[in-house]
Amino acid sequence: MDGDALPLFLGLDASTQALKASLLDIDLNVLSELEVRFDRDLPHYGTTGGVSAPISSDEPGTVVAPIMLYVESLDRLADLMRSSSWPLSRIAGVSAAGQQHASVYFSRAAPKILTSLSCEKTLAQQVEGAFSRKVVPNWQDSSTTKACQAFENVMGGAEELAKVTGSKAHTRFTGPQIYKFRKNEPEAYKNTQRIGLVSSFITTMLCVGQGEDENTVIKGIDQSDACGMNLLDMRPSSTIPNTEIKGSLEPGWNQLLLALASGQLDRDSLSTSCSLGGATELERKLGRIYRDTGMPVGSIGNWWVDRYGFSKTCKVFPGTGDNPATFLAFSLAQRQAIISLGTSDTVMVATDQYVPDPDFHAFFHPAQLASSCSGKGNEGGNKFFNMLVYKSGSLAREWIRDEYCQSDWDAFNGHVEKWKLAEMTKEKRLAFYWLRPEIIPSGASGVHRYTCCSSTKSKGQEEWIKVDDFEEEGMNASSILETQFLNYRYRSSSIISGPSWSSSSSLNTLKPPLDLIYAVGGASSNLTITHTMADVFGCDIVKPVQLDQSGKTWKAANYNFCSVGAAYKAVWGWSRLQQQQQQQQKQQSGQAEEQNVLEFDDFIHETKAKAAQKQSLDNAKSGVQGGVKVICTPTKGRTEVYTGLMSHWKTLEERAQKEQ
Repeated sequence: MDGDALPLFLGLDASTQALKASLLDIDLNVLSELEVRFDRDLPHYGTTGGVSAPISSDEPGTVVAPIMLYVESLDRLADLMRSSSWPLSRIAGVSAAGQQHASVYFSRAAPKILTSLSCEKTLAQQVEGAFSRKVVPNWQDSSTTKACQAFENVMGGAEELAKVTGSKAHTRFTGPQIYKFRKNEPEAYKNTQRIGLVSSFITTMLCVGQGEDENTVIKGIDQSDACGMNLLDMRPSSTIPNTEIKGSLEPGWNQLLLALASGQLDRDSLSTSCSLGGATELERKLGRIYRDTGMPVGSIGNWWVDRYGFSKTCKVFPGTGDNPATFLAFSLAQRQAIISLGTSDTVMVATDQYVPDPDFHAFFHPAQLASSCSGKGNEGGNKFFNMLVYKSGSLAREWIRDEYCQSDWDAFNGHVEKWKLAEMTKEKRLAFYWLRPEIIPSGASGVHRYTCCSSTKSKGQEEWIKVDDFEEEGMNASSILETQFLNYRYRSSSIISGPSWSSSSSLNTLKPPLDLIYAVGGASSNLTITHTMADVFGCDIVKPVQLDQSGKTWKAANYNFCSVGAAYKAVWGWSRLQQQQQQQQKQQSGQAEEQNVLEFDDFIHETKAKAAQKQSLDNAKSGVQGGVKVICTPTKGRTEVYTGLMSHWKTLEERAQKEQ
């Protein structure tokens, strides 16, 4: 096939501040990226940081954005793709990602409006009446505290809610937001035809146009993004009591939580809640969940075909949340993780077990085969990932740099190399730097330093003493990295080991939990930081790479991971369709040949490896394998030092919380 005729793929990322697009080829190379910045490019909406200014009638903590801002950003992005000469007719598949938790409310008139659009007009000129709520709650919204309390109370506490939905109640989560909307605006809630997330909203808007089907034009929510709602029941079906009621339309939604969010349990407004339809009506509004998100929800809508020249054969695949889409961009195997070193640090760990915990978030893998995730409830073949979020990321590292290292990273790195803990050290040091109330462990605050000198040993026991500061100020540089990465290692161990893991079990002999870590974010460019990470975890640290325009050299992958992850899913889904068509043709010709469908992660790695072979690149020589390059390996003997400290570190973490 001629290069100019090969299929292309589009990934979209609707974040808080921008709508971004990534254009990929069949080999997963990122060809081009574009974005519409909300504040800059759509100033007439008056947003700052992508959200509206608060108004007097808002409840405290309300943070929202206009739904039409997102609609018009699609118009602007489509115009930008055309003016940038993107070959839109060659796009064979598209998928989207959206800021998690944020809910969109379609009106009763939406199906008719969305299927009768003129290509002569923009979306913004035609679809305003398709929404029963004019704003979208943002992830920064904290106005639903009472709703969160109700969610945890009805399930018997935060831990029980986390066991069911993968997370404790959070003010930004969709369930509490629906609860608030229904309570404050019952008529608008009643006039709502469907409730979606930003990801399913974008997916829906990709399928609109004259002549589309009113019954199917509004698309559903994918299984992974639904994990950020406090409504999806993630428990393995074998653990759910037979006495629990399941929905007739979508058994995945927890009926007790739907009853709560819909007002069915409100005794003080029984007549109003009855008129709103209760759990059954909310289940209908939410619709069925997409579990195999490698299967298309339909073709690109006629509005896009007629106005911008997309091919009628272009397939639209289910959208997902921004965190699941970012997870896809790294195609993690089991026992692999992403550690994003930013203002806040984020850790995503791939696992084949459902490991809920109130301190972090559990998600279904956002790209699973139907055999893994349907027909068996939540059993067996499901894959997951857990996400841990820490406030004290670069904020704490930069504070140490400024306080003890002359505001200089080179000085910081020098102190780390000089004072990092060694096996035969005379002094053991551990510290905790919680400059703001921490998320993990919940509510931890303050700076706490401890030392354990050999002279304090008594009858073989070590005594840890709290100190105001270390003997040398530079010791804080190594301590901040060591305590952060020990924290991430400890929690990763609990995820990998599964629900049976006990925090009191032989921490000193724990096998390093991870086989590979992708380091991203601003601080990942500091090799002293990533070398320390490798030593603490005892595994290689890698970064994603891609071929440059010449196709002869690997370069750092500095693309938008979220939209690229969405595009990866579109490539995978489209390739599965091609494989199905080929098998059908062989069966019709009597050449039946059963071919296994590659799991998403295997498909991505194989595709990247084939692309490198196609260019005759020596991967071994370049240090690149499967689109990743090793940047750091653990120093021999160093990991054992940190393994020996694990039990002390955990004991001191608990002590520091009591002493704060």
